[in-house]
Formats: sequence, C-alpha cells, structure tokens
Amino acid sequence: MQKFLSRTLFILIVVLGLAFYWFYYNVYSDGQRNGVLVKFSRKGDIFKTYEAQMLLPGSSPDKPGFNNNYFYFSVDNDSIAKQLMNSEGKDVTVHYKQYRKSLPWRGYNYNGQNSDNGQYIADQLISVK
Repeated sequence: MQKFLSRTLFILIVVLGLAFYWFYYNVYSDGQRNGVLVKFSRKGDIFKTYEAQMLLPGSSPDKPGFNNNYFYFSVDNDSIAKQLMNSEGKDVTVHYKQYRKSLPWRGYNYNGQNSDNGQYIADQLISVK
C-alpha cells in the first residue's frame, strides 16, 4: 500500500509540475509588433513591472469613432525598459513572447485587451524610428 501511495504522489507531482511549466513557462507564441509607443510606465503594488501600450498601424487616436488598435505588453529586462522609456512617442518594433498564463513578477495579464489572451513579454527592442 505504501508503494502505491508513493508512486501515486510522485505521478501527481510530475503531472502538476508539467502543467505548471506548460501554462506559465512554455512560450505559446512569439513574434514582432510595430507601432507608436504611446505609454510606458513602471507600476504594481507588490511586484513593480514595466508596462507598455503601443498604437498599431492603421489606428488613429485623433478620429472619433475610429477603431483604435492597441497592443499591451510587459518588459522584464531593465536595459530594454530604459531604451523604451526614451522611445515614448516614437515608432518602435519589439520582439515578444506570449505565455498562456501570467506570473505577477513578470508583468500584467492583458486578457480582453489584446487580440489574443495571454501574457506578452517584450524581450528585444528591434528598432526605433
């Protein structure tokens, strides 16, 4: 009976560990986004994270009723955050990784605000114009 319980516990721990990895650390997708960096800030109650808002091409904040298409993402690298802070209002291209679920020390989860749910983390600043 003790062997059965220890094996069951081991299998349960392995399954939970794999599920945790799958949802929180396995990259669901990655890619690039280009747009005008509208907002960049550092915020949070317990975990201070860098959060950004980018206006994508084809959007216009000046036209009333026009569908504005924003991309929301977090940055967990201080050197990239400093570069982006100096690039507010400019046309930037970032490389991002999308995770299925969010971890609070990695940034915010913008479910319902981006076209796809998940946590978007910019890991590289490709260009600034």
